[in-house]
Amino acid sequence: MNNQYKKEYLDYLHYQKNYSDLTIKEYERDIDSFLNYLKQEAIDDCLSVTYQDIRGYLAMLHLDELASKTINRKISSLRGFYKFMQNEEYINDNPFLEVDLLKVGQRNPDVLYIDEMMDLLDSIDTSTPLGRRNQAMLELMYASGLRCSEVVNLTLSQINFSRQVLLIHGKGKKDRYVPFHDFAAECLKNYIQEDRQEIMNKYHEDHDYVFINKFGKKLTNRGVENIVDRVCANYDPTKKIHPHTFRHSFATHLLEEGIDIRLLQELLGHASLSTTQIYTHVSIQHLKEVYDHSHPRNNTKKD
Repeated sequence: MNNQYKKEYLDYLHYQKNYSDLTIKEYERDIDSFLNYLKQEAIDDCLSVTYQDIRGYLAMLHLDELASKTINRKISSLRGFYKFMQNEEYINDNPFLEVDLLKVGQRNPDVLYIDEMMDLLDSIDTSTPLGRRNQAMLELMYASGLRCSEVVNLTLSQINFSRQVLLIHGKGKKDRYVPFHDFAAECLKNYIQEDRQEIMNKYHEDHDYVFINKFGKKLTNRGVENIVDRVCANYDPTKKIHPHTFRHSFATHLLEEGIDIRLLQELLGHASLSTTQIYTHVSIQHLKEVYDHSHPRNNTKKD
């Protein structure tokens, strides 16, 4: 019956909560991890789980040296699973409510300063069709704060060049409109009309995805990561830059220029304002660095 309970819960996440396929897969992996542990411990029925059983499972996770953030995600996934079974009256109480999440230190997102971002984007080699694709893609990621998954799934019909906005299908199947500026629009239009069309024709491809690989097929998340790695290796191989750095930098730079945090929340597609507020910590840190460098009475000021 354990697999039947799991299936019912995953169907609930899909059809009633409208969670993305990727998110549902993460829940499934976390639940399977726990069910496999129960099987090893000869606990056949997940409905009979006790607090002591959960303690044993958490001890195993610690022995596997999993990060606190990963363990917390598993706890949250299983807490939701057992809440569902409680609501369905399969069980009376949710045993995972007795488990506290582990303390995780606040980690600020990786961002580039504005001049670093400008230098990075200007360093892209645009002498080839794929180079101009890279420019269009990275300019758009920084212009609109897109997630990697939103970039690879972007289609031609989602772009409105006359209004310079994108219709983005974000997490949890939530749509939002985000603008893009003139320079990104020019790069994107040139790439779509010339370079993309040339590659698509060469390999006889016919689809609406905007960003494609060298064979004209839809670009993947891994493909975006590889492009970022190559571009950044050419710019500065000592810097740690990944696709989300463009989104983090977009958010931080807008805050530094005075954008209202609730408007930023809307642009990023965050369900909770608390998720957006992590960028205020980055902006304050940047403000302090500028202050330390600029104030004439600061002893640590560098000439």
